[in-house]
Amino acid sequence: MTWLNIVGVMLLAAGAVGFCLMMAAFVVITRQGWKQAIQQPIAEGRWTPARRLMLVGAALGATFAIGIAILAFVPGGIPWFN
Repeated sequence: MTWLNIVGVMLLAAGAVGFCLMMAAFVVITRQGWKQAIQQPIAEGRWTPARRLMLVGAALGATFAIGIAILAFVPGGIPWFN
């Protein structure tokens, strides 16, 4: 494996973990209800678990998207197109 393949697989793993965290956030929202999980006012500077899961999942998803976009400009950079 070349370093480009390793980076591509790492980005793919980050995207998969981000997707799973977003799905976990949706499960939490479904179980707690929208008002309690999302629209509840932030008390003492602490976010609800659903908001934190959503933030981390979205950050990992954005990392995946930006990383793959950068690798698309490198010849042979995206491992599943080789």
